[in-house]
Amino acid sequence: MKKIKSIKQLKVAKKQLKHRQAELEKAIKYDWRDLKESLKPKNVAGQMFSKVFEGEEKQNGHSFVADSVSEIASILARKLVEKAEDKIGQWFKN
Repeated sequence: MKKIKSIKQLKVAKKQLKHRQAELEKAIKYDWRDLKESLKPKNVAGQMFSKVFEGEEKQNGHSFVADSVSEIASILARKLVEKAEDKIGQWFKN
């Protein structure tokens, strides 16, 4: 970090720091949004099924079949979780 020798340099440095702070806050906001999205039950279920079938793929070497089954299971799990979320949401609304 440079030494600040004048008020003008101080103002420039302050402006740069505020700009950097805004960038970091935006990055935190997006990271937080992504984290919340990844922790939704439908995404967790999809990730779980993907991991289960990925492990079987490595053991058996049947990538196409494992990918297909994993994708179908992921879609079904998402739909089931979405329906469950809707039902629970309705319970809390009433």
